[in-house]
Parts: sequence; structure tokens; C-alpha cells
Amino acid sequence: MRQIGTIAVCIVAIAGASSVAAAQASAGWILWEKNFRVKGIAETTEWEPLDGFDTLAECRATAREQFQFALAYMKSGAGTLMGPVRPDGRSATFVLTGTGEKQTVDIRYLCFPGTFDPRPARP
Repeated sequence: MRQIGTIAVCIVAIAGASSVAAAQASAGWILWEKNFRVKGIAETTEWEPLDGFDTLAECRATAREQFQFALAYMKSGAGTLMGPVRPDGRSATFVLTGTGEKQTVDIRYLCFPGTFDPRPARP
């Protein structure tokens, strides 16, 4: 039964990735979520494409909405805001407190042209 659940999760992940890829192919602007994490001495950066938009203004408005969801989640007890929200209204740094081990996360919602992929090239 556990294998069936794992397979279902994989199928959903693949379907989600293909819908994002389709949005990227047809959109002028792509909204990306960037998470820079520091846990102990380990640093990681994760990029996730979220959705595609025809205009930069639409992308930035959705970015601000997504950031408000992240901010509300942190304020619900998952973390502590470190300093002010940046003037763009789409990014801030948090200390996660609900994960057991302390970690700092810099969350940013960024808009890039549909043809640009901000993730580093893989060797």
C-alpha cells in the first residue's frame, strides 16, 4: 500500500512539472520562488517555478500575494521574521522555529522572462 502512495505522489509531481513547463513555454514571465537556507554551516539554494504570466505586472502582483501567504505561515508559529519585509513586498528573511533544528531562510518571489531559467547549470 505504501508503494501505491509513493507512485501516486510521483505521478502528481510529474504532472505538476509538465504543467509548469507548459506555462513556461507559452508565458512572457515566470514567477519563481527562491529559498536560500542556512542550517548549521550548510547552505542550500532551491528554485521552484510557480506559474506563467503574460505581463510583468501580473507576475509581480501574484508574487506579492504568494509572499503574503508565506508571511502568514511564518507568523502562525513556523518562524520569526528577521528584520523588515523588503521594499519590493516579495521577499524577507526568516528563522524557522517549527522544524526542530534552527535554520534561516531567505524567501524571494522573483519574475523572469519566460525563456530564462535562473537555476545554475548542472555539470
